[in-house]
Amino acid sequence: MRRWRFHSEKSQASEELINHLRNLKIEGVSLGKSGDYTNAKATLDNALEQASQYPELASLESRILHELGVLEAAQRHPKAARDFFRQALKLESKLGEEIAQSITLLHLASLETEQQLFSQAIAVYQQALALQRKNHDDYGCALTLHHLADLYARTGDVATAIEVYQQVRVSEAYGNNPSAKAAALHQLAMLKSSQEEFEDALVLYQEALEVEESINNPSGKAATLCQIAKIYERQQNLDIALTLYQNSLKLIADNPLEQAATLHHIGGVKAKQGNFDEAIEIYQQSLELKANQGNPQSIAVTMAKLGKLQAEWQREFPTALKNLRQAVVMLQQVGSSEAQAVSEVITRIEELAKGSAG
Repeated sequence: MRRWRFHSEKSQASEELINHLRNLKIEGVSLGKSGDYTNAKATLDNALEQASQYPELASLESRILHELGVLEAAQRHPKAARDFFRQALKLESKLGEEIAQSITLLHLASLETEQQLFSQAIAVYQQALALQRKNHDDYGCALTLHHLADLYARTGDVATAIEVYQQVRVSEAYGNNPSAKAAALHQLAMLKSSQEEFEDALVLYQEALEVEESINNPSGKAATLCQIAKIYERQQNLDIALTLYQNSLKLIADNPLEQAATLHHIGGVKAKQGNFDEAIEIYQQSLELKANQGNPQSIAVTMAKLGKLQAEWQREFPTALKNLRQAVVMLQQVGSSEAQAVSEVITRIEELAKGSAG
């Protein structure tokens, strides 16, 4: 690799050097995206060291700092990533590059969200939002509001989350991005449903379905159908719920993860309808699909439902207790509060088994 002689700050960077540093930045980003973090960092560090020698390259220096932050975040190095983002922000603020600053703020907010530092993430997103509004970045505003709404929901401020999602829903910028709009509608509907505002939720879900249909998004449509089915299930409209779950299942034939979850719901409806043999069979299908998914809590919940039915309906106590006990162990391992409830079911089933043997 050609080595460049460093110049003093009084010198002016040549066009050749500037192009070289830009290419180094591009190369470093490309290496990072391919997973070659060691060479990516070495390349970006090299570009940064040279760019920092020239005051007129401060803008390029800030973008290199930004990319180093992205690189460290990708490697789950939050402290290093945060330091690089803040250095970039300091330069961008000094240079008055507000669009670049808002982009760096979005990356920093995403980092804080991943670290579960929700109040810090909200504060950073709000800083980005102020800059986006100042610069009439309508789509950026809608995207940032979407992130903020999600954070408000996650922190329990449902009222504010709903208010912000409503702003996203009517955003003209999101109107031109149907995938993002459908996601916002779906999430807003979920919040309405959590507040038991079921009629409003159904209207929103229907609107989301229409958008998902328009962009041919079967996975999104399936997820929305499941959420609608849950509302009807809660309202004891079991036939409608079952049809919706089954329609959802047809859309995700090539997705074992989503199939397993939907089958679990179908098994629950079948049990509520008194079709216990069908419910047991469906729970078993769900477990088969979940076996390789590495989600012990999800497996345990289905296993507990299956065990309860095996005991109460089929009177297969040894098999039922084996499944229930295994479910408890798995729930305890992940620290789930559901372990206690399943333990109580085991106590009751053990009594039933003793009575049956007597």
